[in-house]
Amino acid sequence: MIELLAITDDATPPQPPLRLVPAGRVSVLVAPAGDTEIVRAAGEEPAADADALWQRESLLEELMRERALLPIRYGTRVEDDDAAAAAVAPRDAELAAALDRVRGAVEVSVRAVAGDGSVTAEPEAVHERLSAVAREHDRLDGPEPLRAAYLVDAGAVDHFVATVRELQHQHPGLSILCTGPWPPYSFAEAPA
Repeated sequence: MIELLAITDDATPPQPPLRLVPAGRVSVLVAPAGDTEIVRAAGEEPAADADALWQRESLLEELMRERALLPIRYGTRVEDDDAAAAAVAPRDAELAAALDRVRGAVEVSVRAVAGDGSVTAEPEAVHERLSAVAREHDRLDGPEPLRAAYLVDAGAVDHFVATVRELQHQHPGLSILCTGPWPPYSFAEAPA
């Protein structure tokens, strides 16, 4: 059993025990499935604990520094290399285009809420300003008036964060939280 970590088009072999499984124009970064993880039931995702999630996140961030990648959902497992290639190969053209779309960029997440819990127009102004300094954006569902992911050029992250700080000063009634850079989770699929 192997775990699928990410899609890449970089043929450089990763550090073992990670491996590349070719699947058309792209490859799947895979790892042996952990023997110690608890599986809820046959065919279900392994139970995720915080340590396992953070270890996986750290691994993806390290890989992201080396190559363009599209992260795969935690716990995605298949029987062997043939099954991994079969799962990805039919979408290789779409995945290659998605890799081109995110190449050289990272995801930065932003949430904004009014300090008193009320809804104002300020989150829209924040979103418009941040969208202008990002390649793309994706509004996400959530309880906050603004929850969004921004695809930001890796070299422009400091500028993006400086813009967030500026917006925090311009909108003191909002609490703005910025996290990242992350692998481009929200941009792994083609835009709707």
